[in-house]
Amino acid sequence: MTTARIWRQTPFSNGRAAHLVALIRRSHIWAAIVFSFLFIFTSLHTAAAHEQIGSKSASIITVDGKTIDFYLNIPPEIFSVLEAEYEGNDPYLKEYLSEGVVLSTWDSTCAPVDVGEPVLQESGNRIVHIVYKCPREVEDLDIKNSLFFDIDEKHVHLVKIADPRDPSKFVHDGTLTMSGNSFKIADVKSPGNATARRAERFFALGAEHILGGYDHILFILSVIFVTVSFGEAVKVVTSFTVAHSLTLALAFFGLISLSSSIVEPLIALSIAYVAFENIFRKKYGRRWLLTFAFGLLHGLGFVGPLKEITISKGELLTSLFSFNLGIEAGQVLIVGIIAPALYYLAKNQTRPLFVRWASACIGVIGVYWFIERTVL
Repeated sequence: MTTARIWRQTPFSNGRAAHLVALIRRSHIWAAIVFSFLFIFTSLHTAAAHEQIGSKSASIITVDGKTIDFYLNIPPEIFSVLEAEYEGNDPYLKEYLSEGVVLSTWDSTCAPVDVGEPVLQESGNRIVHIVYKCPREVEDLDIKNSLFFDIDEKHVHLVKIADPRDPSKFVHDGTLTMSGNSFKIADVKSPGNATARRAERFFALGAEHILGGYDHILFILSVIFVTVSFGEAVKVVTSFTVAHSLTLALAFFGLISLSSSIVEPLIALSIAYVAFENIFRKKYGRRWLLTFAFGLLHGLGFVGPLKEITISKGELLTSLFSFNLGIEAGQVLIVGIIAPALYYLAKNQTRPLFVRWASACIGVIGVYWFIERTVL
């Protein structure tokens, strides 16, 4: 009896074999697509990890006639890199600091005429006082900052314009990042609508933080893979926002505290748990409750950027609300991008297959990140 005849006489001869082969082929295709996407995703994250510390610095500026006093607050993790780079060579370090911030008024650049020595603070930060002289009395001010972005691509710099007669009174403030490193002030003496500007900048900062947080993105993808509609997906990510807003506020006020060495591995485990649950569970009722619980944990991971950037306690409510609103907007954007794809897959009955393979890959990444954050 030939092999072909034996094959025809098997139970698969009615076409089920062909169906099985086609299913396996589709599985391999989906596996290749999902794995390739996540491999590139993870590779980009790993390759840029040393350039994305997420450090923060701040400056306070006072203007008096043609003179600008610029007080730069440098965090320890950045200053240690500068020390290693310049090996105690003060002239080159001062040149780096003075050229990294360009101040202009009346379309003319102000010249840095004096760069002070870095003064160590109790916090471990260094304060550097830089004096600028401008060609005319300063009324408008254009600030462009390129400092520290060569060290940390995710660096954030908070700049404040203070009243020279009362440096504790701020009349303008702005948040500068690598993608938005300029800040223009029409009138340095008039406070204008500082609250609205602060809300706008912290909203942008929150959106950037969630869209640049690879672990948070993978968590959100994992929880919405099994949602049945866009509305349900929004409900799930909103519960995540409410939860992390709660712990974010409590942690900011110091009412709760948990070391990042504990929080970050647990966040990785939460990604792995949700991803593997997508594979092994048949029903996903009340997924928003699970998301809420893990959102409480992720909120402790969000607290660092906001706590280090916000200097004045009086700014807390505006900053906190705007920052969380920005995070929510980023999450809804992610849902808006992935939901149509999931809907298309559902119509073609390939969604369960995609969810299994994608969740498996995300789960493996979550386990890897857990090992990386605890052992490596």
